[in-house]
Amino acid sequence: MSDALDAAEITRGLQTRWLGQALSVKAETDSTNSDCIALARAGAPAGSVVVADFQRAGRGRRGRQWAAPPGAAVLLSCLLRPKLPASAVGRLGMAGALAVVGALRQACGLEAAVKYPNDVLLSGRKVCGVLPEAHLSGGRVEWAVLGIGINVWPAAVPSELAARATSLAAHAPPLPRNTLIRCLLEHLEPRLEQADDDPEALAAAWRPLDVVLGRQVALTFGSLRREGLAADVDADGRLLLRQPNGAEEWLAPAEVTFRG
Repeated sequence: MSDALDAAEITRGLQTRWLGQALSVKAETDSTNSDCIALARAGAPAGSVVVADFQRAGRGRRGRQWAAPPGAAVLLSCLLRPKLPASAVGRLGMAGALAVVGALRQACGLEAAVKYPNDVLLSGRKVCGVLPEAHLSGGRVEWAVLGIGINVWPAAVPSELAARATSLAAHAPPLPRNTLIRCLLEHLEPRLEQADDDPEALAAAWRPLDVVLGRQVALTFGSLRREGLAADVDADGRLLLRQPNGAEEWLAPAEVTFRG
């Protein structure tokens, strides 16, 4: 089965009002997030999408390199101009992960979970990562870029990560990436609108899917570390950490690992 990416095929019948109406496909690029950042600085409209078959310098959270062979993954970024305060950038990662969950359910018949702050899991292993990056001005988000990477074929999962990561093909029959991207954009647009207009609904959709909530976790912020019970996620994408003595602290999105 040919799985070549094609902008015309992705947008044919696309049921969105603004997301993906301007969409480009690249055979390879350094990073789709970097491409969308350049579009933002050039004044491109909200909803512009860049899709790539291969990234030479893809990145994940905390600057980690993220790489997959050509044709093995869905790699895309969206340019957004949301109505968000700087404190609410975490909503965008939540919106992206929830959109992936919805798309996998509709297009692949798969029931995925999320892992705070913005991973998507199948059978407990990571199948997708989401990376929001924002440009702030005057305490608000002037523009943002939302990157999404989905492991489609096993080749997207390095052997050293096989115990913690997986691919769609390991769980469901192959699906053309063009079809999956179209479905993803159709799920992503309403989630992004929720992030702007109804964040409580976004958080309510997130909570029952999050494998972190109710678990003892450690959160890492650079060299700082916090431990406790992950008790809740709020409408701005912050995690409530509860200590054995009942003390509680709301924390911004960070690296989360399980304890015990």
